[in-house]
Amino acid sequence: MNIVTDRNYGQLLTVAAARRSRTIQDIVHNATPMTRILKDSGRIRTKRGGGPELRLPVQFDKLTAQWFTGYDKIEITPRELLNSAVFNWSRVVAPFSLNGSEILFTGGEEEIIDLVAFYLDEAERSVKETWEVGLFSDGTGDGGRQMAGFGAAIPIVANTGIYGGIDRSTVANWRTSTFNIVSGDVSGFTAWDSTTARPIINRISLNRSRNGRYADLLVADALAYEAVDASFVAHQRIVGERAGRLGFTSLTYMTPAGPVDIVAAGGIGNVMPANMVFGFDTDGLAIYEFPNQSFVPFHPGNGIRPINQDAIAQGIVWSGQLVLENPLFTYRIRTTS
Repeated sequence: MNIVTDRNYGQLLTVAAARRSRTIQDIVHNATPMTRILKDSGRIRTKRGGGPELRLPVQFDKLTAQWFTGYDKIEITPRELLNSAVFNWSRVVAPFSLNGSEILFTGGEEEIIDLVAFYLDEAERSVKETWEVGLFSDGTGDGGRQMAGFGAAIPIVANTGIYGGIDRSTVANWRTSTFNIVSGDVSGFTAWDSTTARPIINRISLNRSRNGRYADLLVADALAYEAVDASFVAHQRIVGERAGRLGFTSLTYMTPAGPVDIVAAGGIGNVMPANMVFGFDTDGLAIYEFPNQSFVPFHPGNGIRPINQDAIAQGIVWSGQLVLENPLFTYRIRTTS
């Protein structure tokens, strides 16, 4: 039996919500250069099988090789190379409800379509904004239910805290890097301005690289980006091919480690921390989504209806987690103290 007694209304709500789910996925995933790049490179993944936890194998040590000749003793030291990083799933929902009177007073087909579209638009906007805030969060919001975003993945103090169940203070390869320019963390520089931004990026990019892996995407807030933009002369202002192909405007700069896309984060509702630059190794970053939980209707079918109320409830839900799988090449730059 349909939860909504009006057959036409129930069908309209079901079809409208289902049709929107793919659109909302695209809107959210395409909203920022980073998420669009992750999507384009297959780094937004559905974790098969689900389960109460997200477990990922992590290599945090490496084997050593030695030179030898003749009867030299070969040293074999047992090493544990792999362990599991464990993350909780984070869930966000933008719910809405319609009562019987609203349904009754918008009984015509066109009115129902407009009403449903309005609520779905607002649910879409709400879940997108909340998800983007979570992307830069440290995961402590709403009693620890929030997504463990960049604040957790790339902490200001790199050797403290537990991420994915692994203690950064004891596992050096599980740490990102933080460079406080004013404190002199980059030798020879104590200010971030139009004359220092490029050489600082050069130094950090090279130092935090290995075997072709490095932070290939820099996301700067408006203040930090001004210095970067001012440091380029006209012939150096090259529009990034990768970001441009995906519909974003960026600068591409050739560092000693390789080409880097530099984008500015700003605008109304911007949640990027001030005076900050994030450097992402996009091959080491992923967004895992729970099966069948990627911006889809919260309730199956037409929605749910309380036993003792003349109303119907529906919403848009996402379940997943941001995971920095390889922290070694990712960093943040603090341009002020």
